[in-house]
Amino acid sequence: MSLMNMFKKKKPEDSASFRMEMAKKIAVHRLRYVTEREGETELVIGRDGGFNIRNGEFIVSADNRVIFRCNVKELQASELLSKEGAILTAPDLENGGAVRTIVVYYVYFR
Repeated sequence: MSLMNMFKKKKPEDSASFRMEMAKKIAVHRLRYVTEREGETELVIGRDGGFNIRNGEFIVSADNRVIFRCNVKELQASELLSKEGAILTAPDLENGGAVRTIVVYYVYFR
């Protein structure tokens, strides 16, 4: 075992339980809109929707259709600092398993 491997810790965000907790935390929100970065521009790819966790999959729906679907175990999710949304990265099962990064923005209730 090399010295580097001895001191490497597994990040908590790499664990299946952390990924499921993040998915559940995001899924309680309503969706205002979703963007995806393409080069230098950020395109709105959907509005008005929600999230669902079903059969180990995290599903993002907007405009009455599924726009992103991935296995929770492969989902990398982090909340925006503003807490108004989250960044999601995973192989998208709706698009042939291509890895996509989308930004979801929540409906904000005061």
